[in-house]
Amino acid sequence: MADDQNANPFLSDDEDDFIEEKLESKPEINESVSIATDISWDAIASKLLKDNLILSALELHTELVEKGRELPRLRDFFSNPGNFEKSKDDSPPPTLFRTSSVQTFDSLDFARYSDDGERQVDERVAVLEFELRKAQDTIKSLRATLTKEAENEHVAPSQVEDRKMSSMSEDSIKPLEYRALNFLVNQYLLQNNYKLTSVTFSEENEDQDFEDWDDVGLNISQPPDLLHLYRDYGNHVLPSKQTCDACCQIQIEMEDRMEQTDLFVQEPLVQEQPKYANKKHKGEEIEKQERVINKDKESLSESDADRDFSNSPRGTTGENDDTLDKTVIECLTKSLHEDNRSYSVDSEMMETDLNVDSHNEDRDSSHKEKDQNVNHSETQIDTEVEHYENGGTGLDVSFLDELVNARDMPESFRKALMEVCYYVSKDNRLVSEVSKISDTDQLKVVMMLGRCLPHIVPNVLLAKREELIPLIICTTMLHPDSKERDKLLNILFNLIKKPDEEQRHMILAGCVAFAEHVGPTRLEAELLPQCWEQISHKYPERRLLVAEACGVLAPYLPSEIRSSLVLSMLQQMLQDDKEEEVREAVVRSLGLLFGFICDTDKYSQGFELVKTALSDSSERVVSSALIVLLPSFAFWAYELGKLEHSLLHSILKDLEDLSSASTQNMAGSYSRHPLNEGKFLLLLSTLQELIPFLYVSVIERGPYCDKMEEMGHKGQQLDIDMRRFPKPSSPLTDLRTIMGSSSRLAGLVAGFEAHISQEWFEPWDSLNWLINNLIPRLLEIVVSAGVSSLKVVSTLSRCFFQISRTFGKVFVDKKVKSRFIDVLVMPDDHIDSRVNFQRNDSLLTTCVVPVYATGVLSAFNLEEDRKQLSQFLQEVLCSLSIYQAPLDSLRTTISELSTNQSNHDLLLGVLWDGVVHTSAQVRATAARMFEILVKCVSEVLASSRIIPALVTLCNDPEISVRTATIPALGAVIESTHTREVLDRVYMQLQTFLDDSMYREEHALHVELLRTFARVGPNAEPKFRDDFLLPHLAAMSLENNNAVNETKKRDIALQLFETYTALSCCFINDQLIQEAMLPGLRCLRQDMASIAPDHEDVVASMIKDYESKLETKRNRSNSTISSPEFNILPGTHGLGEDMKARMMNRLKESTVKTNIGSLFTRKK
Repeated sequence: MADDQNANPFLSDDEDDFIEEKLESKPEINESVSIATDISWDAIASKLLKDNLILSALELHTELVEKGRELPRLRDFFSNPGNFEKSKDDSPPPTLFRTSSVQTFDSLDFARYSDDGERQVDERVAVLEFELRKAQDTIKSLRATLTKEAENEHVAPSQVEDRKMSSMSEDSIKPLEYRALNFLVNQYLLQNNYKLTSVTFSEENEDQDFEDWDDVGLNISQPPDLLHLYRDYGNHVLPSKQTCDACCQIQIEMEDRMEQTDLFVQEPLVQEQPKYANKKHKGEEIEKQERVINKDKESLSESDADRDFSNSPRGTTGENDDTLDKTVIECLTKSLHEDNRSYSVDSEMMETDLNVDSHNEDRDSSHKEKDQNVNHSETQIDTEVEHYENGGTGLDVSFLDELVNARDMPESFRKALMEVCYYVSKDNRLVSEVSKISDTDQLKVVMMLGRCLPHIVPNVLLAKREELIPLIICTTMLHPDSKERDKLLNILFNLIKKPDEEQRHMILAGCVAFAEHVGPTRLEAELLPQCWEQISHKYPERRLLVAEACGVLAPYLPSEIRSSLVLSMLQQMLQDDKEEEVREAVVRSLGLLFGFICDTDKYSQGFELVKTALSDSSERVVSSALIVLLPSFAFWAYELGKLEHSLLHSILKDLEDLSSASTQNMAGSYSRHPLNEGKFLLLLSTLQELIPFLYVSVIERGPYCDKMEEMGHKGQQLDIDMRRFPKPSSPLTDLRTIMGSSSRLAGLVAGFEAHISQEWFEPWDSLNWLINNLIPRLLEIVVSAGVSSLKVVSTLSRCFFQISRTFGKVFVDKKVKSRFIDVLVMPDDHIDSRVNFQRNDSLLTTCVVPVYATGVLSAFNLEEDRKQLSQFLQEVLCSLSIYQAPLDSLRTTISELSTNQSNHDLLLGVLWDGVVHTSAQVRATAARMFEILVKCVSEVLASSRIIPALVTLCNDPEISVRTATIPALGAVIESTHTREVLDRVYMQLQTFLDDSMYREEHALHVELLRTFARVGPNAEPKFRDDFLLPHLAAMSLENNNAVNETKKRDIALQLFETYTALSCCFINDQLIQEAMLPGLRCLRQDMASIAPDHEDVVASMIKDYESKLETKRNRSNSTISSPEFNILPGTHGLGEDMKARMMNRLKESTVKTNIGSLFTRKK
């Protein structure tokens, strides 16, 4: 087969031999028809093709075509590109120059088949000429086909008036119409002298030649211009007239029969006229009953998790609906039986009705499925009614019941799991087509082929192979030979080399339909081996298809196969595959698999897979693991009773190990190692995803559940505000989805709240584990976590916030707040000692303060909680200030709380209480906290409440308090745009720098320089040029003459930081000459003796500024000496003056406004 260039890659050797035998047998048939002594041209052509004498066959074909005796065999052979495709391994190196065509004769190696190498050029010319003729014929054929289709799709004039504007707006323009209209529009523009518009229109349609009508692609003459078409439009619109239909008795009878055909699918469609008249009344009754059934089915399918499932713990269907369905179906079945026995149908009339059904299918697409299946036997009617009762899925009833009853999972959670893991848009025509074939039989296969073949024929040669999927699936379902089915499934998985997402969805929809039809046995034996063969394919798209197939097929496989083969396949792909897209698909498929797995021995293996997915290097894989795999596995753990003591315990243990590894107490000395922040945050996110399942586990096992069932039997309805619960990260963590019903959730939540609201209540195991295990262990993790990492603090706060909002205010007040208070309150013997605060041993300096304030006290925005939060913050502010403890915990708390605008008034009130406090330490701490709050509040609050507080503190008798206000004043300069506020801040800073009472305040000067280094690059240019740079030069000169070496060193280092920060700002030449260079030269002298390692940096800055000035000076001199600028003396000075004024204008305007506003027209 290696030498056979015509081999079909989807056929075996035996099938090729069979085709060759057919090719050999055809000349013998021709000989029997023709003269016995002659050999037909067809036999010669067959022999040449069989022996691979391609060039000889080509020459014969060319000569016969020229003589008008073209052979169909040669024509079909040379028109099929597949006859000239071959693999790279089988083809020798070509000796001829290759053209760009890879699907014609040029893809052959002609020297291999030619006996005369000197004729290569002539043979090549002949091949190219033949190829050109074939291309021209193809173009003509395609143009004729497009013209024919355009004519067929043209709407008759009588139908123009019937069209509505809404439907016309929904029609999409076709490519041919698009190009034709473009041509006519451009012609209209040119005829009416819209030349510029025509040029623009032509540029926007570069792919079309507006000079040639043939470029449109239609074999028709050019239509008249738009004006003629518009004037001629009225001749084709028929005026509306009042009409009435008149028909004979035969037409009435045929219309009645067609109406009955639409109403009854399983009922015989043809009957004798007298009997039909007698049964008409009964048919109308059956029609009404069928409508009742359809209405009930739609109401059942559209009902969501909000239905009342009080009659059963998992939301089973009520008895009334079952009784109604059974009654109506029995009545329908009885009527159909009676009509079937009383009606007689002949084959000729049946054929007529089938043709009518085919016509109605094109007329109304909503009745396609009704008009396809017509059967008259009583047995078939029973089968159809039974299929209707089973939901019409085509899946065996006992097998489906076994899948559903094997796991006690709510239908809402199962549905959400299926939608999250495997969502396919139903808008796609092919996906919809494939989804309809799960209950296929022989007749429906024929009907389906009739729908699909019109799409297959024009597209299969244009790489539209996905059109073949419905045919392959149907044939595979119904083919009796297992070997042929295996070949067809192999073709299905190898149909597309690199299937994209939409093509994979088509194939997966076909696999699901196959699984629903054949059942688990054939699915395991026939389809799974195809997946196994593709698991290590070199193309990631194929492996992606296998990963997705394992997930969507999991519900239809036997339980032992799900927990063994499929689980092993997904595990191997998760651990070995290098593509993140494949691993992400594996994670989603694992989530779907754990939704149906029943083998409890696989729990530990599943947990290892969850941890592997969560520790993946790709963020996409980790995200899918959090929102799909983890919720699915958590529900399984909840069913097995392993949620608290296994899954949650393991996550808490990992968190404890990480936090303890970062903190060590050795020989009484305190030391901290860096925390693995990434892993710590991931474990906290994992814990947050499991909180909804923990809540369900707690409320479903309380002693009040029996009373809730009694209330449900009495028909009592309870309602609950779902806004109380945190917004779920995915549908799988929604409490209503997990519980299965909003009414049941509301009842259990109300029962839980009422039960724990009692002064004494009966506990149970899940609640005890939550109170005595989860909360204390989480609190220990909070204590050991450092306060330096804002991400860790924020994540811990969100974790406690979710616990508080989920379990409710009663639970938080009774069980959570008391735990934090016990930890934060110090013993009486430590009240007067500052050692614990200074060593950070006090819990007020740890992460407990921000977590308690933001995660617990801020969970419920009630007046009582806000008072508790305000009192707690005041106590922390006073305690840390009085004992001179680090303020990191308080800073972090205010920073977290200030992100919520509703807390701004509360925080300002707390800080104002600190401003008026009697202790100077408390006032100084409050002044430092204003630095954080200034950046978050609005300018109205800043000008009305913060600035007055800062002014009060700036006039405080204690110098430490005044010094503490400097960072807050700098923050005002950075974040405020109000000119009045900025002027007040500038005046206060001017007082600090110029007043003689502050001349010897070394700490104040250091704080000023530190603030200038931070706000200098962000401040307005006016402040930087008029205030900051001159004062820096003065401080540098003063420090250069200082005597105290310690103070001189501190000031010099801060000056170095400030000048380094300002070096990136734009400074004009005058300020460089007058302020920057003098200050830097003084600083370089100080650095030479204080910090020699910084001297080179200062010298480099001086050199850069000097070179900048020198360059501009030389450029200015060269401009003045130029002849063209010496015409008008005095012009140079005027230009420099204009330049200076313009630069000043630009600098003033870019203070806090958009520079674009300078160039807007004044109104």
